[in-house]
Amino acid sequence: MTSLTWPPTSDVPEADPEQKRAAEILREHGKLIVEAAPGTGKTYLGVYLALCGYRLGWVSKQQPALFLTFSRNARVQIENEIADFRDKGWLSDKESSSTKIANYHAFFFEILRRGAGIWGCKTVLRPATFSEQRQRIKDALAQSGAPGRQLEKAVNQADLVFGLKRFGLEDLMSPDETPLLDEDTYRAVCDAATAALRSGRPYYDDFAPLFLNLLEHRPELTEWLHLTYPLVILDEFQDTDPVQYQILLRIQPKRIVILYDRYQMIYGWRGSRIERPVQAMKDLSIPKAAKTELKTIHRVGEGSALARFIQQLRADDLLGVEVEDVKQRPYLLCYPIGRSQPGMPDEARCLARLRKHGIVNHQETTAILSRANYLAEYLHRHLRVQKQKWQASYACRWIGSDNNPDEVIRDHLYLLRKAPDAYSVRAWLGRLLDVILPASCTEVSFARELACDGSEILPNRRKESLVRIREGLSPWWDSVNVGNCGAIARALAEIETIAKLVVGETAYLDPDVVYYVRQLARAAATLHEKGGHGNWIEVCEHLEDSLVRSVYQRLRFPQHGLYVLTVHQSKGREFDHVIIPWLSSKGEPTKARNTGQRFSTPYCHDRLEDRRLLYVALTRARRRVTILYPEEDPSPFLRRWKLVV
Repeated sequence: MTSLTWPPTSDVPEADPEQKRAAEILREHGKLIVEAAPGTGKTYLGVYLALCGYRLGWVSKQQPALFLTFSRNARVQIENEIADFRDKGWLSDKESSSTKIANYHAFFFEILRRGAGIWGCKTVLRPATFSEQRQRIKDALAQSGAPGRQLEKAVNQADLVFGLKRFGLEDLMSPDETPLLDEDTYRAVCDAATAALRSGRPYYDDFAPLFLNLLEHRPELTEWLHLTYPLVILDEFQDTDPVQYQILLRIQPKRIVILYDRYQMIYGWRGSRIERPVQAMKDLSIPKAAKTELKTIHRVGEGSALARFIQQLRADDLLGVEVEDVKQRPYLLCYPIGRSQPGMPDEARCLARLRKHGIVNHQETTAILSRANYLAEYLHRHLRVQKQKWQASYACRWIGSDNNPDEVIRDHLYLLRKAPDAYSVRAWLGRLLDVILPASCTEVSFARELACDGSEILPNRRKESLVRIREGLSPWWDSVNVGNCGAIARALAEIETIAKLVVGETAYLDPDVVYYVRQLARAAATLHEKGGHGNWIEVCEHLEDSLVRSVYQRLRFPQHGLYVLTVHQSKGREFDHVIIPWLSSKGEPTKARNTGQRFSTPYCHDRLEDRRLLYVALTRARRRVTILYPEEDPSPFLRRWKLVV
């Protein structure tokens, strides 16, 4: 076997003994499974091992290592690590091109585009939006005569089960993944999904089942993947779901690296299983000698201290018994929130504390991580608006799922396809303006007010900002029409100006939404300059493709400032500072979407799943964590993890 030796020159990557041992195991066995705690250089190790694969002659530009990860954000982190290797002279351009990096969705979708013809698709595949998928299910359920509540079951049920049933792969289901819908309803929904695929608009959660189905129908594809990617590196393996795992077993990589952290497994509701790494060792013939662990911390300063605290938690299944009893932890601060006025809801108390100056440093990335969507949405909505001059407000960014800014705008672009006339296009632009504005800043519905001719814009409005909007739009608004890219580009470019007029100095616009609208304006202007007045659907697809590129660029160059999201949405991301906004024994305030009924969702210390969820929140921080809690009702976690005396 080729010897893994590094020439004594400047192109030797730095590696600690644990990382070098991992490389030796991979050289000897061709297979490796690594458990790594936060701060121990897991991503670094993955890139280092990809380079080892090249130096050993296993991979090349024509047959690259395949580095698969869970999310787009983790993919960007890996790309940045490779760029750093290249900048330091450890990787040549030829060596860096010998590694293909992708998240699961992107990789599956790339291969699906090649094989879509087997389902009768005759157009270029583009992912459907959440609204498309939801409407598809609504229509299917209406045709099947299913009760109204079946809709919520279909939408909220783990989409994996949905996909497995769709393609006749029920044998992959676990006993606790029993379908919630009856056979007739499933058949109607599956038929609708197949029709969507033929039209070139499958939904994200369809990709993995479709990919597995493609492998079953095209055995030669399995062989092609096996030969094309002689080394497969899997990041965040603890999040692997049943379909992804079955795909891995069918491909049976010749050489494989599995990287994971058992305590970051928080996607059990999607089929992730804590025992999957052990199962993989058996199913992929990984010997026990090929398993190792990373423990050496590579972070410095506050990040190093936080990483050591996290390692102490890992010593006893996150119970906190092994945590050192330290009174002062500048990297992990806990602030009590004083008792409220009678009747003041918990989310308002939390908001009042966050509005005090000094918690957020604008020169670093800060994330507020809630357990449930309700508190995150509430804080994002209100932290953008300054009610009193003494209160801090922030240009905070929202990271959601179906209501993520880029997904909301993609939804809008799909609606633009269906615009039959000028008034519909103008209403669409008004609706985009409604999205970019904080809801509490105006009572005007621009979707309704702008769906008119220029002479009828905002009639009888006397507010100075609205008068200025009317005067600015009236001269050219009539030129906004289906297919007129020049007028649409100008309107998109004006949206930010209009929004700033509306909010004045009382609120911030969402920076990401502003960025995406600017990119759409540029794309429309470019198309206009090239004479793009042809097929309206092609115009809309051009705008959609430009949005996808813009999202990727935004991920590659993250901005400083404040982000608001849930713990689940934070997977694959890192921030300088993490704020956990409400840690009480009763739980985080939330509301049911359909009924508005209030309830609480606590972190329960006795449940390993809840301990893992809070652990993930802590591990998103590079430097420090701030925890807020009600002084009269602190969570048991605070004492069990020795965060407060």
